[in-house]
Amino acid sequence: MTDPVSEFLDAMAAAGIRPVEPIADKLASGDPVRFRADGDKPGRRNGWACLHLDGVPAGVFRHYRLGVRTVWRAGSDPRSLSPAERRAIVAQARESEARRKAETEAKQEAAAGTARDLWRDAGKPDPAHGYLARKGLSPFSIRQHGDVLLVPMVDPGFRLCNVQRIYPDGRKLFLKGGRTEGLFWPHGALCRDGRPSAGALVIGEGFATMAAIHHATGHGVVAAMSARNLGTVARTMRNLFPGRTLIVAADDDRHLSENIGLQSAQNAAESIGALLTTPLPIGQETRSTDSGTDFADIAPAEIAARIAQAGRDADA
Repeated sequence: MTDPVSEFLDAMAAAGIRPVEPIADKLASGDPVRFRADGDKPGRRNGWACLHLDGVPAGVFRHYRLGVRTVWRAGSDPRSLSPAERRAIVAQARESEARRKAETEAKQEAAAGTARDLWRDAGKPDPAHGYLARKGLSPFSIRQHGDVLLVPMVDPGFRLCNVQRIYPDGRKLFLKGGRTEGLFWPHGALCRDGRPSAGALVIGEGFATMAAIHHATGHGVVAAMSARNLGTVARTMRNLFPGRTLIVAADDDRHLSENIGLQSAQNAAESIGALLTTPLPIGQETRSTDSGTDFADIAPAEIAARIAQAGRDADA
């Protein structure tokens, strides 16, 4: 007997939608799945699918970039489904999506409350904290709770919605169930009175990277906290600061088979008309085959030079 999940995935593949990560278990749970498909740019998840296995297995899959939307039922040619059958399957998928969205929002709100409690009870960070000492960073715009650093993550209205917890050994965790998409860590982006600070605003991935850039340049910085989130945060910054010079600082992941750090930064910069800078000249050999390079890995003078060069290249 054919496995309905495999049959569903085969139907997706026949329509040109091939997930780049395993989604079979998520499909089997009955919850809607958003995923990156073959051909999507890094950080983009244009695939969506929902499958129900109760009764006759049926579901819907789509790909937003390709414009594909297919209603599927096991053992049937999608073209043979009646309008009423299609509507019933789509309604079931929408009901699942609405339920999943409500559950997700409830978990995110609970995590936001936990984040606010942790932030309120936390104190000034210890400059000798293992992570800060190893990275050579001065603590600013963060707090410490016990032996854990708290990096605040805010939404476009600068409301605290989550925290990244950084342990002395460098382990990093977001709050379970907390929102991450569209959130960011800002420092120096705004003045105390709420006006935009002077000069360029630099956008990048991690806290340490952006803290190192601010220390070296004095520019306002924003950390998207992940490559996947970089494009969303970059677009938010363009909406918040339409006339400001924005610079996207890439992580260089050329040690990986796919340089997701550089590709995500290039896509983000292109999408908002921002400048792009990298910690190493593109094409130069990496210093290690075991790890990538970001701006926290290079000297402050070199950071300042790379950021300044991005502005000169734009004026040339």
